Amino acid sequence: MKTKLTLLLVAAASFFVQAQNTEACTETLSLMSTSVKAKDVTSYDYLTTLRKDCPSFHKSIYTLGEFAVKLKIEKATTPQDKEKYVRDLLKLYDEHDKYFPDNGAGNKMKKGLALFDNKVGTTDEVFQLLDNAFKTDYANFKYAKAMYVYFEILVNKHKANQGVELQQVFDKYDDLANKLDEEEEELTNEKDALISKEDSGVALSDREVKRKARLEENLEIFSGVRNDMGNIILELSTCAKLIPFYQKSFEANKTNEEWLKRAANRLEAKECDTDPLFSKISEALYKLNPSADAAEKLGVVEYQRKNITKAMDYFNQAAELYKDNTKKANVYYKMASIYSKSNKVQSRNYARKALAVKPSYGKAYLLIASLYGSSINDCGNDQFEKRAMYWLAAQYCDKAAAVDSSLRSQASSNAAKYRAAAPSKTEIFQSGKAGQRIAFNCWVGESIAVPSL
Repeated sequence: MKTKLTLLLVAAASFFVQAQNTEACTETLSLMSTSVKAKDVTSYDYLTTLRKDCPSFHKSIYTLGEFAVKLKIEKATTPQDKEKYVRDLLKLYDEHDKYFPDNGAGNKMKKGLALFDNKVGTTDEVFQLLDNAFKTDYANFKYAKAMYVYFEILVNKHKANQGVELQQVFDKYDDLANKLDEEEEELTNEKDALISKEDSGVALSDREVKRKARLEENLEIFSGVRNDMGNIILELSTCAKLIPFYQKSFEANKTNEEWLKRAANRLEAKECDTDPLFSKISEALYKLNPSADAAEKLGVVEYQRKNITKAMDYFNQAAELYKDNTKKANVYYKMASIYSKSNKVQSRNYARKALAVKPSYGKAYLLIASLYGSSINDCGNDQFEKRAMYWLAAQYCDKAAAVDSSLRSQASSNAAKYRAAAPSKTEIFQSGKAGQRIAFNCWVGESIAVPSL
């Protein structure tokens, strides 16, 4: 009986202590949160207490604590102090992963960026951290800047003859390009859903409007990094270098699907697709696996051979096989571009197909605008109606600017040029057609309202 009573008292005391600890942790965390929001460096003192006494209490210790340590880094007055707190930030990231594994925060990647951004440690240390993050925490390697820094350091190692071969540079570029594709696809799908909602006549909430703007901002960042990476590798991948490079390795890799796919992608991207090597690689790829990628490459081969019908068959096959909406839209746009030189109706059809699978594909709107802008002599009963086509072309430029912020400048410029070529206010007044709708009963099959005066 006495033993049972003792155990009961111990349990009660333990529960009481635990409750006190929980209360203390909650209060300290609340104080740190307030201090972080106020950008007060005392938040670091609260973080220190939490790391010591409540390390597994709540994940926000680490998400808020990250800002607390960054405040100390920002306020550091000497290089030594700065490095001390940067190193402490790396330690905090490790503690976050220890106490809250699978947190999705990308802490391994953040460690490399923390050193890079604050100019702490060596370039090799930054590279090793980013390399480890990319290989062991690929899903959370989501920052465009991390991708760029990682690639740039690797290229510089190659240029400095530090044991990095050209094939390694190409492989890493392809790996990172695939990662960029994945991140952009995720963002684009979310943005397209919002655009489709708007197109259906449903107004976005304030929160959705802000989210759409944020998605556009992130997509622009990824697009910028892709372009920057492309510029870095440009000098390494001219046709004069690529063709002998891949020719030398073809026999050893003609049954290596990944090698064939990447080689074909690079040759096409660098406009080396007229060389017989591109045909040889594309045919080997299709024979090995008639995938979407392989079909698209054979479409390019047949187009180069001027077998347009056969090329379109392969492109249609590729579009049907692709699961990625961006890749599917790219193929449709490629077909629309080819037809734009000979068949405007077919060109518009494929541009619309691109927009159907990817509503944010602004380039398709610009292509339709150019088709209309070049059709003024195909439609209209008089010069006024013919030039009214420019207003319709301008509207499609406006649509491109609305769905793709990266094209906004170009689209707005094109729209302004079309409107300048359309009938002037004086001509509108003289025609007596202000506010009236003009129908284009030609291949266009659309109409436009004449601006009111």
